[in-house]
Amino acid sequence: MKKRKKRAAQFATPEVPLYYQLGTILREQVVSGRYAPGDQLPTETQLVSAYGVSRITVRQALKALEEQGLVRREAGRGTFVTGDISAPKSLKMNGSLDDLITMGLATSVKLLDLREVAATRDDAEALGIAEGDPLMQCSRLRYYKKAPYSYIVNRLPVEIADKFEDDDWEKGAILQSIEKRLGMHLLEADQEVRASLADATLARLLDTRIGAPILSVDRVVRTDTNTAVEKVHTFYRGDIYSLNVHLTREPSRARPAQEWTLKSESED
Repeated sequence: MKKRKKRAAQFATPEVPLYYQLGTILREQVVSGRYAPGDQLPTETQLVSAYGVSRITVRQALKALEEQGLVRREAGRGTFVTGDISAPKSLKMNGSLDDLITMGLATSVKLLDLREVAATRDDAEALGIAEGDPLMQCSRLRYYKKAPYSYIVNRLPVEIADKFEDDDWEKGAILQSIEKRLGMHLLEADQEVRASLADATLARLLDTRIGAPILSVDRVVRTDTNTAVEKVHTFYRGDIYSLNVHLTREPSRARPAQEWTLKSESED
């Protein structure tokens, strides 16, 4: 008797066709820039393994992306991102770095990976360094009431990271460690917030379902001398984490107040 293939992970809902959910996840990865123009997407075999779906489902998802003009499929070679995919202009908001530091101190963290990497073009532009320069990359999970609510990837210049102690990576807020270890005064950060969907990796790390809503946040932090000290990409679970923004009308020109809220109903 032929064994039935076990699904690697559950998708967000059984009411929506799997090919559509998979296609939506892949589309978000393309539009967000995770795969740049010219990049090759994972092979059909890799997608089948990662998402626990059939090859027919994968082909239907890729066909939909091709019909939208996001990818081109080349026989014998694979699937490639086409053109210059531009995401909509981001909404710029003002907020407090102190709030981010406080949240970092109030929640627990688990270190997943710490290693040196070469700066990408995006890293170089954000941090004011040369492409290929060494960076320290730290990947961590942050928890609230025993539930993982965010997956964080920090990238810092090695001259900053070299001054850290082990416990700076394993607990607390990296922003606080930058000020404490280097005596730098952090002044501001630029960030971009996008709606996203959990792929197979994020679903596993954040204990949620494939295709579940995720907030994707890119942030670059600068000092009072306009020195970029950290580039961060964070994925937040939409069922635990929310972004609240208070807006005021002109001509008061008051600075919008921003709150980061954890909305878990679970108890310790």
